[in-house]
Amino acid sequence: MNQLTNFMSMSGYGQFIWLAYGISAILLAGILIHSQRFLRHTEKELHTQISQKNKLEVAEDIKNETKE
Repeated sequence: MNQLTNFMSMSGYGQFIWLAYGISAILLAGILIHSQRFLRHTEKELHTQISQKNKLEVAEDIKNETKE
């Protein structure tokens, strides 16, 4: 148990080291969450644009068929 305590204290610098690890982990988790949300938003936007394009193409096809 004493070895674990010595490891965690890291010769008196443990509080700074573990704080740095904690902040880094929180920042990395935040970046991961932000990236996933951005990806989902971009995919939805792209799907919407593709749907609108397909609707316009169908409308143009119908318009061209009525001219013939």
